Amino acid sequence: MTDYSTLYQQLDQLAVRTEASGGMPAEEIRLLKQSGLLSIVLPGNELDFNDDHMPELLSLLKDVGRSNGAVGRIYEGHINTLFLIHLYATDQQRDWWYNQSGQHQKLFGVWNTDGATGISFAVDHSTVSINGSKGFCSGSSLVDYALIGGKTDQPLAASDWQMVVVPMDQVEEYRIDRNSWKPMGMKASVSHTIDFSGIILDGDAVLGAPGDYLRAPFFLSGAIRFAAVQLGMAEAVYNKTMSFLRSLNRLDDPFQKMRIGKMAMAIHTGQLWIQNAGHEFDRLKGMDEQHERLIAYAHLSRLTVESTCLEVLELSARCVGAKGLMAPGDLERWHRDLSYYLRQPAPDATLQNAAGYLIRTEDGMENCLMQQEETISNKIYS
Repeated sequence: MTDYSTLYQQLDQLAVRTEASGGMPAEEIRLLKQSGLLSIVLPGNELDFNDDHMPELLSLLKDVGRSNGAVGRIYEGHINTLFLIHLYATDQQRDWWYNQSGQHQKLFGVWNTDGATGISFAVDHSTVSINGSKGFCSGSSLVDYALIGGKTDQPLAASDWQMVVVPMDQVEEYRIDRNSWKPMGMKASVSHTIDFSGIILDGDAVLGAPGDYLRAPFFLSGAIRFAAVQLGMAEAVYNKTMSFLRSLNRLDDPFQKMRIGKMAMAIHTGQLWIQNAGHEFDRLKGMDEQHERLIAYAHLSRLTVESTCLEVLELSARCVGAKGLMAPGDLERWHRDLSYYLRQPAPDATLQNAAGYLIRTEDGMENCLMQQEETISNKIYS
């Protein structure tokens, strides 16, 4: 893998300035584009989607998240969009969008959360008309192409949920509600609400068939990507907690040692789950009969990372106390950003679904872990 350590340092440093100004991470995204990371998953590149690179891709997402949580969130959306294009685009669409990302350094994003009106499409042979809005549009006006989902009027479709890729140069500024994003954390992800009503696009903007977006196992198993970004943010909290304690000469305190050890144990657990999830994805993605297992493993990985991050946040807060969590201190922002980003949909239902698979298969997780150990051993010793 290419060494992106200089980029990560720059993204970390710029986060402080962006937070202080209350603006968007335009400079961060410019550096991301210059780095070549926007095209790393395209054909012939280091993490080509046509090959098995999910563990390495998750490690990359973790590294970006460790440098800058907001940028990690936006970058994960870019990777998600390119993966959906990889899966469902026609050859002509794929060539066009890949060229936009690779040659022209265009940033993509997936915006799935409906606004107050939701999204609907009127599709005919040559055009698609959009009505409604999307919320939580991470990257908002920084994104060059936005993949949005909505209901379609196609009467013979097996599902009414369709994907459309919107060139954001056709979305006027007045459509972006910049007052809609006032979160506790992740402010720099600029996840505004955007009204797409009345926009008419060429029919080539329609990606895949109705229902493809939600198709198993790729929709639900995609949770491991944002979990990797979250884990990277937890690693940043750990590192910055250590730096804070070192600045106070408190690292020899026995209680601080205990907390640091517990944080390291939690993070390592998350790292193992994420790496295993990557290997499982590559091993099982092409096996229809194993999709339920893959989804269950992804669910458990996501929830394990959430638990890891919450434990790290709690232990970090105990380490640094009120003094260490004062703005404009760096740790204060990291705590807010990670706490907010962890609020992903339906954690209880997610756990129940994974547990349901284990109950139905009785020895499902034991068997899954045994196969995973064999897979990793083969990679190490081959």
